[in-house]
Amino acid sequence: MSSADDPHRNYRLEFDYQPPMLRATVTGGKDTCLDVTREYWLRILREVHACGASQLLVIDRMQGEVMNNEDLQRFFDALEGRGLGRIRLAYVEGRADQIPRIEYAELMARERGYNARIFNNETNAVVWLRHGER
Repeated sequence: MSSADDPHRNYRLEFDYQPPMLRATVTGGKDTCLDVTREYWLRILREVHACGASQLLVIDRMQGEVMNNEDLQRFFDALEGRGLGRIRLAYVEGRADQIPRIEYAELMARERGYNARIFNNETNAVVWLRHGER
């Protein structure tokens, strides 16, 4: 497992690559604004490219709220053309109260052609990555 940690960030990002799946765990505080979220997602995508993963499991242990609709749009705009469309993505939301908001983000991702699903637990996410519909 590798860690991509910087004391100046309000989150911790850890990676574990077991081909073909990269597991990225993001843990941290309540600052989940557009800039912070975009930053750690760009770091995740760099790691995906560096290791050649075709599957990505993101475990979200951040304490903050999911961004508003306008910031979600800006977020997806920032990720455009960075290879997210070439991988299978399972996202595990750690806060049950945020599931409805993150499901909206899933719809936005799927509208952009991403092969992405949202889950409330890691087991179901891994099963979908390995065996779910393509």
